[in-house]
Amino acid sequence: MVELIKRMRQIACAFVFMVSVLLGGIAAAADQGYSYTVKGVIKALPGNGRAVNEILVKHEPIPNYRDEAGNVVGMMAMTMPFYVADIKTIEGLSLGDAVEMVVEQHLKPNFSENVVSIKRVSNATK
Repeated sequence: MVELIKRMRQIACAFVFMVSVLLGGIAAAADQGYSYTVKGVIKALPGNGRAVNEILVKHEPIPNYRDEAGNVVGMMAMTMPFYVADIKTIEGLSLGDAVEMVVEQHLKPNFSENVVSIKRVSNATK
């Protein structure tokens, strides 16, 4: 009986270990992300129908941009909305400000993109 209990403990420990490894791999995959430095000009700030964390930016091309499958496809220059991770990062910005921002993109578990930092610069596409 003692041997049976020892064997069951070994099996239980092995099972817990395998589940931990599997879940650890899933968690690591969920954290895969990319970071882009993007220059542009603020065209709209939150309010007037925009979400509290949404800004509209006319940005320069992003040559290393990845699609939802993770393929490098690039992105042409355009005006588009960006969502800021923390609205405090846009305090003090005004319409027409030239900015440089860091956008983090995560493909898993769900595709997302957020501005994690933003600062005024003197040269960006007007």
